[in-house]
Amino acid sequence: MSEREIAAETVVIPGELTLSNPVPSPITVPLPIVVWPHEVKNAWLGMLFLLNGVMFLPLAVAIPEFFVHAASGADDFFLSPRGGFIFLILLFLFPFTLFFGIGYVGAALTCFWDAARNNPVLEITADGLHDRRSGLSVPWTSVRSARFRGLAVDLTLCGPVTNAQNPFRFGVLFQRRRLPNHVLVSVGCLDRSTHLLVYAILTLTQRAGGEVISKLPGGLEMYPRLILQRRALSSP
Repeated sequence: MSEREIAAETVVIPGELTLSNPVPSPITVPLPIVVWPHEVKNAWLGMLFLLNGVMFLPLAVAIPEFFVHAASGADDFFLSPRGGFIFLILLFLFPFTLFFGIGYVGAALTCFWDAARNNPVLEITADGLHDRRSGLSVPWTSVRSARFRGLAVDLTLCGPVTNAQNPFRFGVLFQRRRLPNHVLVSVGCLDRSTHLLVYAILTLTQRAGGEVISKLPGGLEMYPRLILQRRALSSP
């Protein structure tokens, strides 16, 4: 195998930062990276989300009952200043309890579904990214920019995204897709480390000529920094 072919089938990323190793050495990762769901992590997280959901949803169901009770005039309590104040608080809380209740239950079902999968969900190759969870298949040359966002990578593509995305998936949950050409690729609860997946996606985006936004949502710069690499050369 020629040197050019080897270069096209690997990606060099910085090592993962630890307390004992503040300046990690680069690591060479062979491509493709085939990623499966982590069954145990998804199962435990699904149960945690379900517990949160069953706390929020009953409250969301109970609040309208208070509204009906108040509207019927069966109790003069809600006509008092104290009752009116409680009524306003419940009116304010209702959309939040409904939103988080549905969100957590949807996230729990998604985690259980991922835990039961018997096929890989993500594939990172030298040519592009394939996310079988959403049906997304995009070459790196079509990625305009990439950014690490929580437990997902936010990709801006050259054209609109036509694939439907599960809004309840871990890493995507409670995050808003900002524009039609944006897509969030979840990198949480998988059998490969988040560090490896994030830096592989960002590095391959940069290697293909795309922009990597290194600032985190809080304004800090990513560390360790990406390792600048030339674009992979195709063999003659």
